Amino acid sequence: MLAHYRRCESDEDYAQFTLFFIRHRTDFNSRFSLYDTLIHVLESIHDSHIILVEDAMNKMIGWCHYRYVTADYQPDPEGEIAFVNSIIVAKEYRSSRLFIQGFRHIVNQITEENSCVKHLQFYAQSDNAYLNRLYSKFASIIGEHEGYHGTENIYSADLDRLLRYLKKKDD
Repeated sequence: MLAHYRRCESDEDYAQFTLFFIRHRTDFNSRFSLYDTLIHVLESIHDSHIILVEDAMNKMIGWCHYRYVTADYQPDPEGEIAFVNSIIVAKEYRSSRLFIQGFRHIVNQITEENSCVKHLQFYAQSDNAYLNRLYSKFASIIGEHEGYHGTENIYSADLDRLLRYLKKKDD
């Protein structure tokens, strides 16, 4: 196993998440300031689920931060959309294998937590060619959003289709 995953539950977990985000904020967005980072955490943490990613020595190497929302993007623990706010993995740990392993874990956790979810959605900076090419393999652009630091594509993936895609990646 490349990494292991656990839910962020304790105050210590949330502190680890926040400190890691502060240290790696420019991986999230090259123009993300400390202020942007703290506001992002404070505005979204109360209705979010966070998965901490750790290496074999239990060192935090990343996280996934998502929430459940309705079709009109209102927070709802039984919402039909799992919206991924942010994912960051330390550069030295990034690989295709870890991406697929982590993505599979996230999708499986979401399906276990909330049987109402029909879609997984997320943003990607429109000028990030690498992420847009990667995400277009399993999701479709359904619109644009003006983010803090430029235009972001809004991606959506049908959860059933996504599960089939991830299962195929097992082969």
